[in-house]
Amino acid sequence: MLHLPASETGATVSPLPPSRDREHANAFRDLESSICDCANMARIAANLMVESDKGTYPDDVFFAVTHVSEMFDALKAKYYGHFGSAAEEHGSDDDHRTAA
Repeated sequence: MLHLPASETGATVSPLPPSRDREHANAFRDLESSICDCANMARIAANLMVESDKGTYPDDVFFAVTHVSEMFDALKAKYYGHFGSAAEEHGSDDDHRTAA
């Protein structure tokens, strides 16, 4: 269960009821394939851009495409980080990230 610290005003967050907590957990787990698909497609787009760029793409477009790939890799790592060792079990391919 997620425990949030009290805010500066002293307000606390009430825990979700068990049924709502289960729904929330299931929704979180259901995001895995979408996050992985987005991360993979962003990596493909970044790789294609890096391989085909001969100074033809504006710098801001090049940055945006390659940076979104890095952002999705970070999101994927953060997602798996909430499962502890789940990233190791599912295999992490962060080593294949494209350098911009």
